[in-house]
Formats: sequence, C-alpha cells, structure tokens
Amino acid sequence: MMKNKLILVSCVLLTHLCATSDDLALQVGVGATTSTSPYKGVSSVTMPLPDIELTYKSAFIEGINMGYNFYDTKTLQVGVILLPVLAGYKGKDSNELKGMDNRNMSLEGGLRMKYNFENSFLSGTVSRDVSGTTDGYTFNAAYNYTLFETRNSGLSLYAGAEYLSDKKSNYYYGVKDKEATFARPSYHADGALNPFIGLTQIFAFSETWSIIANVEYKRFDSTIYKSPIVDDHYQVAGYLSIMYSF
Repeated sequence: MMKNKLILVSCVLLTHLCATSDDLALQVGVGATTSTSPYKGVSSVTMPLPDIELTYKSAFIEGINMGYNFYDTKTLQVGVILLPVLAGYKGKDSNELKGMDNRNMSLEGGLRMKYNFENSFLSGTVSRDVSGTTDGYTFNAAYNYTLFETRNSGLSLYAGAEYLSDKKSNYYYGVKDKEATFARPSYHADGALNPFIGLTQIFAFSETWSIIANVEYKRFDSTIYKSPIVDDHYQVAGYLSIMYSF
C-alpha cells in the first residue's frame, strides 16, 4: 500500500513538472530488485520497482526516494529527503517465522548531504521513521568513486555503512515475548552498524535508452545475525532497470 501511494505521488509530481519542463532532467524506467533474505526459511525476495531519475531546479527523485535541496551548489547539496524502507516479512513466509507478527515496510524522512569531488562524491543521510512503523532512525554514510567513464558507459564503486537505531533494529530482527517458542526464544536486537560495498554499471545503447545494473554486499552487525529468526551474516542484493531519457 505504501509503495503504491509513493508511485501515485511521483506520477502527480511528474505530470506537473513535465508541464513546466524548462529546468527538468528526467529519466523513467522499470526494473526489478532481488536480494537474499536474512530470515530463516526465506531464501530470497524479488520485487518490481519503478525507477525515476529526475531533477527539477532543487527538487529530485532518485529511484523511489524523493526530496528537495534547500542548499544547492555544484559542489555541495543539503536537503530534505523521503526514503521508503523495503524491509520486513510476514509470519506466513516460512515455518520458522510462523507465529511472528508481520514486520512492515516503513517510510523515513530526514536530511541528506552530498559533497561532490572531481570523480567521486561523499553522501550522508540521517532519517527517522515518519510512518509510525518502527519509531526508529537510520544514519547512512557512503563514498562513491567512478572507476571509469566513456561516452556511453560508466562503472562506479561505493562503500559505506548504515547505523540502525535499537528501535528499528529490534522491530525487524527482535522477537517479542508473545512470539517466543521453545525453538525461538525472545530476543531484543540493539543498535546495529552494517557496512556495505557495491558496484553500479550504466550503459547507454542509444541517446534515449540505457540500462542500470547494481550489486551490493552488506555485512550484518552481530546483534542482527544472533537473532533466532536470522540465519545469515550478510545480504547480497541486485538491481536491474531499463531507462528512457526525455
């Protein structure tokens, strides 16, 4: 439901912006993301996602994130951002999760900073749940470096870490007293620091069509992988989309 609302808001925004497109840069596409699941009995999760890359003056949409830079120069951007959190599970997803309450996707809002260098950029985001789902917050910092770039292709490497507050970490990886069984004791997950590294490849095969591919490896904090509902120390995720440039 949340994802559908975000898509609707994006479409309304695009309709308005396209009518006043003097300062508009827009790519629209469709893609799919797939990732291993940390939860016991769940091997992988795959879902289709819209991919919108838009800048209009100081407003932007990046994938399924959107925001506005109130300080916007060639070198430094600082602004507000909305970030859907595509995490969670349903108790029926596996036998090991049977009897657990569903853990839902959430929506976070916060501040983002991006500092641009010649062939790289540094970004940091502080965001808090605004959907009433986790009541937690996230801090994310990453450095992105362009390994090579040609007229129609580019490859970038990024690395960083995310910190999940104890409320957010416990919501997605904890076990409540009422959910505990003999094989699944109650568990409280503390704040978690998860490092990650990834590659992004962009290939344009015409002036208007391009492909974006991404793969990312994330290592979970011990407070996550020690949870009785988790059986992996890491997560591998991939994304592929085809884009059309206006």
